Amino acid sequence: MHVRQGTRAIVSLALVILAACGPKTEDVPTLRSGKGPQAEPTAVVDTLDDEAKVMAFTQCLRDQGIEVLDPVVDADGNVQKPEPAEGIEVSKEQWIAAMETCDEMIEGVTWTKKRVDRSAQVDHWYQIATCLNEKGYDVGEPTAESIDLWLGDLKAQLDWDNPDVMRVWEECNENMSNQTGKK
Repeated sequence: MHVRQGTRAIVSLALVILAACGPKTEDVPTLRSGKGPQAEPTAVVDTLDDEAKVMAFTQCLRDQGIEVLDPVVDADGNVQKPEPAEGIEVSKEQWIAAMETCDEMIEGVTWTKKRVDRSAQVDHWYQIATCLNEKGYDVGEPTAESIDLWLGDLKAQLDWDNPDVMRVWEECNENMSNQTGKK
């Protein structure tokens, strides 16, 4: 299965390169029709998979003078949006002009969010939960799967207007800061 996806990605990338670098005649399809920076994408882009579309989009942004990093594809084949290169500033006008030229290339692309390592976040909240539980507040324990729900329950569960709750909360947070060396 992975070999098929890899082969598809290579073929798609080859099509993008061939289409982008091929001769500029009316008989040969290219990623853009016409000439100059305001050229429009053609139907060739419609036949590409998400990864190839995003690569073409990335190159189009670069052609418009916006430096972006190569898009990331995770192990499941999900494509992330290309991010601006570090230290690069783009004006609103530059971005709008580039998007007018390039946005059709990513029509229909399914974006995924970056996968965040939540282990540090879970560890932090687990220690806070342990402290609160030890001080008599039954708040349960968060897990990687339940952290968002747990945080919502925590906010609803505690009486934040109660000075005793606030005192315990501050103690638990201070203990946490002392353990990690943060203030």
